[in-house]
Amino acid sequence: MKIRAMETADLPVVLDLNQSELASVGDIDLDRLTWIVELADHALVADEDGQIAGFVITLATGTAYDSANYRWFEERYDDYRYLDRVVVSAQFRRRGVASLLYDAIEDKRPVALEVNSIPPNVPSLTFHVNRGYEAVGELPQTAGKTCTMFLLR
Repeated sequence: MKIRAMETADLPVVLDLNQSELASVGDIDLDRLTWIVELADHALVADEDGQIAGFVITLATGTAYDSANYRWFEERYDDYRYLDRVVVSAQFRRRGVASLLYDAIEDKRPVALEVNSIPPNVPSLTFHVNRGYEAVGELPQTAGKTCTMFLLR
């Protein structure tokens, strides 16, 4: 499996993967996905012999991204990489794909992200705590949901 830059031809598959995991990532359409990728400092896919096993999109500080979660970090931190979305295809789970994607984006810059804590996304919460992410706050969402904000320094 190799981690490579996301290409325009990958966007329909990336969109399908995103939309298959709406309990964990935000709903988007192709135009919004394209815009986010244009803003991104990392837009990567995990490629297994031409099949996309997963993807990750991150944004640096100071972009025009309009996500409330991104803005929460903008108001509090000067230098970070915001992990906007990461999805691993169901058929590739438990094979280390997420770890490979995270290894590709975790460098000297702190990584910021949020995880649903009400209701809890237990696998994601466990994954991030095990990787050393620290809870740095909470942000209420719509419909009684809450996200815990995490930072890997």
